[in-house]
Amino acid sequence: MVLHSIVTFIDIAGLSVMVGVAVCLFWTARLGSEEDAFLLFAGRLRRLLMLCLIVLTVSSVGNLVQRTMEMSGLGIAAVPSLLPSVLSETHYGKIGLLRAGGLGLAIAISFIGRRHLNSRFIAVILLCASAAIAFSRSATSHAADFGDLSLQELSDWFHLIASSLWGGTLIAIAIVFGPSLTAGDNRQNTVISGIADRFYVLFGPVFSLLVITGLYNAWIEVGSFGLLVTTSYGRVLSAKILLLLFLTFRYIAPPQHGQDEPAFITKFLRRTRVEAIIMLVVLLCVSLLTHNITARHLMHIEQGMTTGAHAGHESQHEH
Repeated sequence: MVLHSIVTFIDIAGLSVMVGVAVCLFWTARLGSEEDAFLLFAGRLRRLLMLCLIVLTVSSVGNLVQRTMEMSGLGIAAVPSLLPSVLSETHYGKIGLLRAGGLGLAIAISFIGRRHLNSRFIAVILLCASAAIAFSRSATSHAADFGDLSLQELSDWFHLIASSLWGGTLIAIAIVFGPSLTAGDNRQNTVISGIADRFYVLFGPVFSLLVITGLYNAWIEVGSFGLLVTTSYGRVLSAKILLLLFLTFRYIAPPQHGQDEPAFITKFLRRTRVEAIIMLVVLLCVSLLTHNITARHLMHIEQGMTTGAHAGHESQHEH
């Protein structure tokens, strides 16, 4: 389970950062007089995007091979001959084709739009491709057990999108915009100052969506406060919630511009680096939850085993 969780973590982190890159491209598009500063950041954002696409491609192929082996019960040598049937005849295969379409669109955008990264249209298309990939994850997660396009599945999808918008943007900013890079450059400081303002504006609605969907998902997958501490799924979920609460408190009083804009930018970037590390731990928790039996399901299994044991005992007693 640990190995599978690590692969899932890499996949979710790649998806989240790709969303963050798209958001940053949208915010920095059409800078006008700050065109030179945009070109510097756009180059870094594009390289980060290419890394995300490589990660998502490798993880997508790996997950497909792994699922094919699990469904067939055969070794990796049999995978090539089974792939056509898996892709055309199974639910996972059809969702995998949707994911491949989203990933292919993102790859096409990364090449076609390399000279037009200052277009918000390019950023919006990249966000749409990311949403399709995110849906493929939700459509093959625990939430998919309730049926295609069920409220649970849609809630899981919106939750993943919200966490990617917040966490992915944090991580992208921490990677691309370094304090040393912007020191003494007023044009780059103007760009980062604008990103900081937009990021704090984005936090409100994204956090609201994250809380609403998170509470609903927790109620569906856990069902009681007791299971938050008595099951492994609940304990990982509790750790995730505590980390998100800690991050939330840091946004109650965000740094203010004041008269010294360079000092504000330095403080913003340093805070972002700390928060990005915490968000990576949150994404690791999400990956562990993906490969763990939900608390509510585990409770039902234990109840079924208890009921079966009692029935067997009574049957033996009668004989």
